[in-house]
Amino acid sequence: MTRDYYYTVDTNGNLWLDSVLQDDPNFLDYFFRRIAPVATDHYPDFPYVSRCGNEMNYVRPADTPIVFNRFDGTKLYYAGSLNVMFRPDKLYYTGDGVLYHAAPVGGVGRLVPQIAMDLAGNIEPWGPWYAYRKNDRCVVPILRLDQADNYTVLWPKDESQCIACGGNNPHGFGLTFFFDTYAGEVFSFVRPTVRMQGSLNIVHGGFVSLLLDETMGKCLSVQGVRAPTAQLNVRFHKPMLIGTEYRLRARITEQRGRKNLVHGEIRLGDDPSVLIAEASALFITLQN
Repeated sequence: MTRDYYYTVDTNGNLWLDSVLQDDPNFLDYFFRRIAPVATDHYPDFPYVSRCGNEMNYVRPADTPIVFNRFDGTKLYYAGSLNVMFRPDKLYYTGDGVLYHAAPVGGVGRLVPQIAMDLAGNIEPWGPWYAYRKNDRCVVPILRLDQADNYTVLWPKDESQCIACGGNNPHGFGLTFFFDTYAGEVFSFVRPTVRMQGSLNIVHGGFVSLLLDETMGKCLSVQGVRAPTAQLNVRFHKPMLIGTEYRLRARITEQRGRKNLVHGEIRLGDDPSVLIAEASALFITLQN
């Protein structure tokens, strides 16, 4: 015969039973290691359960069933000593400023305010969103939780030496791109540093062309199309300044056989009406 108990988890990750705080670390590990979604809708207010022998421990979280309450710089901890590896690309946030990280149950787990404060020094604006700065050359965008399904994220590939998007090039830019599944376009944001500087203290035209070429190429790679650039025509409208944020955007305009025509542009980040540069390109799909 099973016995049913009804627990709550507050936004700090505390586990309560009948207003009594459960704080034994071993019990917490045992409890949260077994927590899972309820398979039936018998108790809609308690969507999770932790089965312990003959006990069915139903759980109602105030927000998420897992709340990360400690961070050692490498791992995020919950319960007593359970943990996951911290990955900036698994961070999310909500409109009211709450940070989340991917979790083994519930999809994501809430971060307590102290962890959010610890991470805040590495978080900076990235277009209308935010990004986590891993180092002086690479930032990792943080998606809004309610928008995560709207985009396909094209992360830098760890094994790639690509100067623009490779994760294994010490001199590369480590760019991350989003593919907007509704608009059918690829975009990113970039804030040029002095290593992209040409004469006159502005961004070198070669780097402007590189950014356009890479953004346009991502329109094809997100579809699994392998196509190198055959022709690239760039028109420069205004100088690109060091330290200013810009939006990169591109979309496919036509596909005929092996020919792929793509248009790309760079606009001022805080004023999209200001066009900095635009390009049209022909990419030829590789034959098998």
